[in-house]
Amino acid sequence: MWIYLSETMKAKATLPYNLIISVLITVLFFIATHKVYHLPFSYGDDHRALAMLHPDKASAPYKAALYGYTPDLKGTFGIDAHLGRFRPLTWAYDELLCKICGDNSYLFRLSNLVILFFSVFFLLGIFTCFKIDRLSSLIVVAVYAFGRNNETWWTLIPPPQDLGEMLLLAGIYSWLYCRKKGVTSFYLLPALLFFLADISKESFIFCIPILLLTDYLFFNPNKKIFSKEYLLSVLASLLPFLGLLAIVLHIHKLYSYSYPESILSIAIYNAFQFVGAAAFFLAPLVLLVLMRKTLERNFLIKLVVVFAIWGIVQLVLLKGIKLDDQHHYLIPWLIYPFILTAIAFSEIRKLSGRWYMAMMVAYGAAILLFAKNTYANTSSYTAQLQAYYNMIDTVQKDTAAPEIVYLGDNACLGDWINGTRIIMDCKDIKKELYFATTATSIPDWEKNYATHSPQNAFKHMPLDSVFYPDGKWVLLIENPAKNGIVNDSIVFYKRADSSFVKINGKERYIQGRYYYFSMPYPGRSVGDILRGNFNAENRKGFYAIKLDDLRYLYELRLGTGC
Repeated sequence: MWIYLSETMKAKATLPYNLIISVLITVLFFIATHKVYHLPFSYGDDHRALAMLHPDKASAPYKAALYGYTPDLKGTFGIDAHLGRFRPLTWAYDELLCKICGDNSYLFRLSNLVILFFSVFFLLGIFTCFKIDRLSSLIVVAVYAFGRNNETWWTLIPPPQDLGEMLLLAGIYSWLYCRKKGVTSFYLLPALLFFLADISKESFIFCIPILLLTDYLFFNPNKKIFSKEYLLSVLASLLPFLGLLAIVLHIHKLYSYSYPESILSIAIYNAFQFVGAAAFFLAPLVLLVLMRKTLERNFLIKLVVVFAIWGIVQLVLLKGIKLDDQHHYLIPWLIYPFILTAIAFSEIRKLSGRWYMAMMVAYGAAILLFAKNTYANTSSYTAQLQAYYNMIDTVQKDTAAPEIVYLGDNACLGDWINGTRIIMDCKDIKKELYFATTATSIPDWEKNYATHSPQNAFKHMPLDSVFYPDGKWVLLIENPAKNGIVNDSIVFYKRADSSFVKINGKERYIQGRYYYFSMPYPGRSVGDILRGNFNAENRKGFYAIKLDDLRYLYELRLGTGC
C-alpha cells in the first residue's frame, strides 16, 4: 500500500513538473526565435497556406503549377495525388488555421509553438515512463527543442512535420502509459494517435512498425506479437499505407525531388545529419562501452538488426530528398535516438558519475551551440524575408514595368516561383511572370521533371531576351545573396557608372541598373565570439535588375520632336 501511495504521489508531482518544463522550453525557444513571428508569409513552402487563404486570387499560372487545381482544401488532395503524397490531416489542419488565423501570419507562427509545447510535454512523459531522471530528461529535451530540425517550429512550412511528430510522441506516451497502468482496453488510443500521425505525412507510415518492433524486442515484458496492443497499431498504419499505395500505383511514382546524388552520398550525408544534429549516439555509445562486459550476444544481434532495418527504410524514404537543405525530413526517425539517448544518460548516471558529468558537459555545450545557431538562423531568415518584401514592394510601385522575369540557375522551375506568383497575386500585381534560366541545358536527372506540367506553368524567356531594355524587372529569388555574393555563376558589379552582370563567365552590360535589396543581421560566429567581436554583421538579400525602357525613350523623343 505504501509503495502504491508513493508511486501515486510521485506521478502527481511529475505532471506539474513536466508542464512547467514544457512551458519553460517553449518560452526559451520563443525568445531565441522572436524575430520571425512578425514576418509575413514566405515565398517558400508557406505559399500553400497563403493560397489556401485566398484561392480566389490565385492566377492561372499558379494553378497550372499545381496541376491545374484550385489551392483550397479539396484541391490540395488532388495536388498530393499527383505528387505521390498522402497528407489529408495536414491540409485539414492548415484549412482550420486559415479559418482561425486569417491573414495574421503571427498567429500561424504562434500555433507552431503550441505544437512544440505539446511535443515537449509528451516527450517528457515518455521519459517519465522509462523512469529517466529529471536532469537527464531536461538535457535531452533541450537538445530536441534547439537541435538541427527545429525550423519546423519557427517557419510556416505547412505542418505535416511538426503535427505528425506531436501525434507520434502522444501515441508513444499513451502506449507506455497504458502498459504501465495495465489498461489494455485503452490501446485503441495510441492506435488512433498513430493513425493520425500516419495521415499527417507519409513518412510516419513506415516509422511506426519499426517502433513497434523495437518495443517488442527490448521493452515488452510479455512477448506476444499478436496481442491487441500491436494488432491495433499495425492496422492503424496499414490503412494509410493502402491509401498511399493506391496513389503510387495510380501515378507510378512516390513523392520525391529529383537530384543526382547516389545512395552512398545519401547514406554519408544522412549519417552526418544525425551526428551533427545533436551527437545523438554519443551517450548510447558510451553506455555500450561501459556495459561491454555484461552485454549478451543475443541483445547485440537484435540491436544491430533493428538499426539495420531502421537505416535501410530511412535511406529508401530519403532517396528523393535534397538532404542538403531538407534535413527536417529526418523526423520522425530522430525520435528514435532521442529516446535512446535519454535512456543511456540515465543508465550512465547509475554506472559512472565521472562519465555522466562528461556527457553533461558535452551535451550542455551542444545545447548552447544549437541555441546560438537557432538565433542566427532565424535572424538570417528574418533579414532574407524582409529584403524579399522590400524588393516586391518596389516592383509593385513601378506600375510602368511591362513584365517580370524570374531568373534562376536551375534549368527547371523551383518551388520559389510559385510563392512569388501567389504573393504577387495577393498584392494585385497582375504583371506576367516569366521564367528564365542561366543553365545551358537540362541535366539528365531533371529531364523527367521537365516533362511535367508545372515546368510549363509559366512562360519561358530565352536568356538572350532577358536583358533586352524594355523596362522589365529581372528578379533572382532562388539564390539569396549573402553579403552581396550570389554564387559562382552569377556576379554583379559596377564599372564607372555602368552596371554589369557576369553569367557563367560571360559579361553582360545592363542597360539599366541592378539593386541589392538586403537587410542586416548579426554575423557573430563562434570564432567572432571567442575573439570578442560582438559587432560583426552580415547582410542577406536579393538582386533585382530594373532595365531601361528604350521604347519609351524613343517614343518620348518622337513626341518632343527630337
